[in-house]
Amino acid sequence: MSDKTLSRPTYRLNAELLLTLLCLIACRDDGHPSSGASISTKPQSSSAQPPAHPLEWYLNPRDSNATVAAKSSEAELRERFGQGEIRPERVELGEGETSPGTALFPNDSLRRMEIIWQDTIARKRPARIIIRGSQSRWQVGPGISLNTSLQELEHLNGKPFTLAGFGWDYAGVITNWNGGALDSSLAGVKLYLDPGPAQYESAPYSQVLGDQDFSSSLPAMQQLSPKVRTIYVDFEGR
Repeated sequence: MSDKTLSRPTYRLNAELLLTLLCLIACRDDGHPSSGASISTKPQSSSAQPPAHPLEWYLNPRDSNATVAAKSSEAELRERFGQGEIRPERVELGEGETSPGTALFPNDSLRRMEIIWQDTIARKRPARIIIRGSQSRWQVGPGISLNTSLQELEHLNGKPFTLAGFGWDYAGVITNWNGGALDSSLAGVKLYLDPGPAQYESAPYSQVLGDQDFSSSLPAMQQLSPKVRTIYVDFEGR
């Protein structure tokens, strides 16, 4: 049997496959994707809105749709998240002071937050939310959470910012965004940065200590690369 005779079924099969593919493409172009398609291949309109912010992990004192908003209460949070996810407790304020407050997700380090109330009796209307630690799901802006680095904040801000020196009660708090992009978007939010205990004896750390302000662009700050370790979200007066 010749090679030409063997190739005929192959040609017939290829032609049938090509016809099938052309039909599928024609159906998709008509706006009727096949049942297996899950993502449209058509370009999105330039006027399309960006995806909504994941509000379940979003904190903003000016946003009434945030998970904890200006009118929230402990009772409302208990009803929404369940009795086991709410625990009244004393919240540390610093310098040995505490205030009656509430822990949301008290046993989950990635979701835990502490809330201080303006009405400490009825436990309603937040005055301050505190997020502490090395990592969290909560965000106060695009890509800004615990463990966000000094360099990442500079990039988001579009320029260097100013922060307090280390080794005292207000160590590492950002005091001025210097007119950058985060100046308005983080209104009501305070970020505290820390380089970690491994750096406390280093030469760069000794150059940025004390109750004074330093630029994030200083070589010592860049070398330390401190990260966000505490977030305050303030509602007072709202």
